[in-house]
Amino acid sequence: MQEMEQAEDDFAQKALVDAVENQIADGHPREAGLVIMDLIGQGVGREDALEKMADVLAAHIALTMKDDTPFDVNAYARDLLQLSATDTAE
Repeated sequence: MQEMEQAEDDFAQKALVDAVENQIADGHPREAGLVIMDLIGQGVGREDALEKMADVLAAHIALTMKDDTPFDVNAYARDLLQLSATDTAE
């Protein structure tokens, strides 16, 4: 049972990373491209940066589902920028 849960978690994480990569490629939100470049420039590996960004996306998706509200791309973009600023401070 635990193996199945891990497989589901891995699948979900990969889907979120793929979504972030698509956002970067599409340029929407534009902050996704800025943040990945900034994080990599700070020495964060690309895969680690994508996973951090995917975690931000997951939190916003969860909030959207919990509150039954539309996805707030502006709040998501703001939090992506905060991720970059937080990494700079570390």
